[in-house]
Amino acid sequence: MDEVTGAQLIAESLKTQKVEYMFGIVGVPVIEVAMAAQAAGIKYVGMRNEQAACYAASAVGYITGRPGACLVVSGPGLIHALGGMANANMNCWPVIVIGGSSDRNQETAGAFQEFPQVEACRLYSKFSARPSSLEAIPSVIEKAVRTSIYGRPGAVYVDIAGDMVNAKVERNEVRELSCCPPPPVSLAASAAVERAVSVLKAAKTPLVIIGKGAAYGRAEAAMREFVEGTGLPFLPTPMGKGVLPDDHPNCVAAARSRSATSSDLIRLQNQTFNNIISVFNYFPQFHGEYSRGITS
Repeated sequence: MDEVTGAQLIAESLKTQKVEYMFGIVGVPVIEVAMAAQAAGIKYVGMRNEQAACYAASAVGYITGRPGACLVVSGPGLIHALGGMANANMNCWPVIVIGGSSDRNQETAGAFQEFPQVEACRLYSKFSARPSSLEAIPSVIEKAVRTSIYGRPGAVYVDIAGDMVNAKVERNEVRELSCCPPPPVSLAASAAVERAVSVLKAAKTPLVIIGKGAAYGRAEAAMREFVEGTGLPFLPTPMGKGVLPDDHPNCVAAARSRSATSSDLIRLQNQTFNNIISVFNYFPQFHGEYSRGITS
């Protein structure tokens, strides 16, 4: 008989969903989850505080596009991670928090560090659930990872009852799930893009602000084509730095306040930027219209 534990199912499901990093603080009942994650090839990084662990996992999610995992214990461990979850959810950073909790047969009985974790995390995440059985773990993990990266990325939470960590089930009774596909590319309506082009053409001193959406969407090539094709000045936000180099001749970061206050139109760039490029191809007269250069 080929049996598998709940901890192994969690680790293998995360690995299947291409989660490569896990940060956390181990303790009862999640010690075995951390061990299983390392055995599955996931890099585990022990931290000193759950909030820091959640921030680190969120940063990995933002950089790689796949959520980092944050592993915490029940009660205070999960509560300490809520700050990181709230930050990730508001900043659109994908992260999956996995929290141990009291055994299923001890619910509402005042178990050690018992806390309404699933309910608490709903306020700070896009998805919060507890698998109903060992067989349900792969599907819940898949849905959590998919939810964290689809649409506006954010935090998700999976609650693991303590008695499920070391419980065993026949492997052939668990339905295997493949890795969720990359999130679909969101496209703006053509009419909305045409209107944006019209407003840009009518502006006298437009300014492009490159934010973290462009960075997360890997829009470097599209941004360069747009900026250099139109000659528009641009200003990177702190999280938008690196999409275009700071020494680019169109960068006005050295005059950040001046450029922002003297512009009559500000265009914020995000993941849907390729729509702007495609529509500009229908307006050849716009190309070079702003290629007058950047004046002091």
